[in-house]
Amino acid sequence: MKIIGHATVLTFGHDHRVIEDGAIAYDEKKIHGVGTTEEIRKRFPKAKVRSVHGRVITPGLINAHMHLYSTFARGITLKDEAPENFVQILERLWWRLDRSLKTEDLYVTAMIPLLDAVRNGVTTLFDHHASPHALGGSLAELRKVFQKVGVRGCLCYEVSDRDGASRRDAGLEENANFLRGLKLDADPTITAMMGLHASFTLEDTTLARAAELAKGLKCGVHIHVCEDKADLDDARRRGYRSVVDRLHRFQLTGPDSIFAHCVHVDPLDVQTLALTRTNVVHNPRSNMGNAVGCANIELMMKEKVPVALGTDGFSASPLADLTVANILHKHQAHDPRKAYGEITKMFLQNNPALASTLFKQPLGTLEEGAGADLVVWNYFPPTPVSAGNTLGHLLFGLSNATVDTTVCAGRALYEEGKYTFLLDHEEEEICAKGRELAKALWERF
Repeated sequence: MKIIGHATVLTFGHDHRVIEDGAIAYDEKKIHGVGTTEEIRKRFPKAKVRSVHGRVITPGLINAHMHLYSTFARGITLKDEAPENFVQILERLWWRLDRSLKTEDLYVTAMIPLLDAVRNGVTTLFDHHASPHALGGSLAELRKVFQKVGVRGCLCYEVSDRDGASRRDAGLEENANFLRGLKLDADPTITAMMGLHASFTLEDTTLARAAELAKGLKCGVHIHVCEDKADLDDARRRGYRSVVDRLHRFQLTGPDSIFAHCVHVDPLDVQTLALTRTNVVHNPRSNMGNAVGCANIELMMKEKVPVALGTDGFSASPLADLTVANILHKHQAHDPRKAYGEITKMFLQNNPALASTLFKQPLGTLEEGAGADLVVWNYFPPTPVSAGNTLGHLLFGLSNATVDTTVCAGRALYEEGKYTFLLDHEEEEICAKGRELAKALWERF
């Protein structure tokens, strides 16, 4: 049993509390106690208490939509004119990048952002992977990196018809084989979904096959939905009212599924998402960067759609997207009152709820019985902290703070500026290898 105490504890979750002079008792299986330092010491008198001297402790952060494979896009030069729209961004950057990935690239492209995750207090990531020329076994390769680093991962391979029938079939098989393997080799830190790219690159027959596999394997799908209006236009050309309508008809909605983005959805779509309890993941920085629009999270959350927060590959940590979401929706509505309550719920409640559903244990909250994922921040609150003003400290304090300690599943991954699972200079060597592999990929690109 370990205890971290003398902290300002922010519990997150539906019963979010702030505990002054708080402490957490935990082991590798779960959190055993949350309360004041005095209370926890009395409950566990034999455990040694590590004092963090008033620093803030939060649950490990959760990134609900990530693309680890995007690492080698940093600094890349396109070989065509700058894209004018979202589809051109896909064609000239992302689809060329994923086709250029080799199996040897996958370890490094995952390791680098996962190191960033640990250094920034992220302990759970929902990844959406694509590497059509390094497809077979790609999810197992990613799993190795997650296990090396020690963070939790929900993995999937992005099935698409854009690269032909053989790679579509291989993508379905990759997801199915990985999911079957997890059922035989239970690992509480790794789970998986059926990955799909987007409606506009998927034929009806592919959606039907994916739905059948997902039903048989008892999992949801992770798919981009209405990120750009081109997705909606394609669905209508196919004879559907909308993208959400199309996916719902193929029984791909539901509480185990993730619909990333949902920028171009209408009130009927929102009703469908709400009635099916389908998870939407908001990615504000990506939507702004791709100029695709601003998701109407206020309407969705008013109708009880569970909306979580992701980064879409922009960074490992969702804190930057939280700060952007706070500004974006005010700017979009020309109203400084907008979205404060919505983004608070999204970050403190919905991200933990999504992770808890998919990993089948309480995560993203500091409570008894939850997974022992927690972060000690080098942040000494300069003003009082309460359950009602926590977002202000997240936006203007913790988002600029460094991490002292990151713990996942009871294991300290990062302490006092050092990774516990790396040797001295190993991070520098990984990044040097990344530069070498990225240079070769850029030449292929």
